[in-house]
Amino acid sequence: MKNRSKNQMPFDNSCHSAYNADSLFFRKGGLCVNLFQSPYRIDRRRLAARFAVLLMALCALIRCYYFARTGGSVGYLSVHLGLPLIAAAVFLWVVLRRGETHTGCTVISVLCGVIFFIVKALSFPSRLHTILCILLYLTVLSLYSLTVLGCIPTKKLLYPLFGLPLLYHIFVEDTQLYIFADPPVPFLEWLPEISVLMIMAALLSISVALEKRDR
Repeated sequence: MKNRSKNQMPFDNSCHSAYNADSLFFRKGGLCVNLFQSPYRIDRRRLAARFAVLLMALCALIRCYYFARTGGSVGYLSVHLGLPLIAAAVFLWVVLRRGETHTGCTVISVLCGVIFFIVKALSFPSRLHTILCILLYLTVLSLYSLTVLGCIPTKKLLYPLFGLPLLYHIFVEDTQLYIFADPPVPFLEWLPEISVLMIMAALLSISVALEKRDR
């Protein structure tokens, strides 16, 4: 039918043009609300963006290989494999296909990672350690989200936010738990930690790749 129903809401041209310029929308009460709008863009041709893509793709492959070898319950795999794979898929989709318009959607990747780490922290023997780690993970999510969505005017906080934990894991925690462990840890059991380091390095690299979009 060519005639529009009287009850049908007219097409919102401003919403359509805004979608092309920025990000995702939902309609509530006649209002078109922009989700994950970001003042940043990601040029996938930049070396830092390419490095981030490589690391995140390798992370996904490593976790798939590890859990194909070790297995686990449905609930365990949903958290330790499913969440990282969702995070990697969204990350790769944004950087490779929507870096110019949907940079804010990388918040979804960080959210999945934070949920994964929080669930992992619940198994720590020390309650204080668990609480401190959960607070740290929520801080990471908050600072990254506020930065990418433009509430914090600079991205420089992201460098220590991801860089310092990465260095701590490599030179402090992992040297004790893996490199100098006695008895030695089989290399297969290194893979989950290696994949976590790749996630941290990928987020650090994408922080470098973020560029303020031209207005």
